[in-house]
Amino acid sequence: MTQQTVVVPDGYNGHTALMHADPIEEWPDGTVKLRGAVPGKEYLIRWIGKDQLVALIEAQRRENHR
Repeated sequence: MTQQTVVVPDGYNGHTALMHADPIEEWPDGTVKLRGAVPGKEYLIRWIGKDQLVALIEAQRRENHR
């Protein structure tokens, strides 16, 4: 079974990072913690708003269905 991934801005210099879409931590304010999906870079984390994550997943889904 393959875990869903999403491409998110890395938060630093305009690059993107492939992250697992299933959060490993969630805060009450709606912030979620994602972990890296690239082999060898699983140590990477990215905090993002849950609403932003949902929007990125939907945009990626629409892009894949073109």
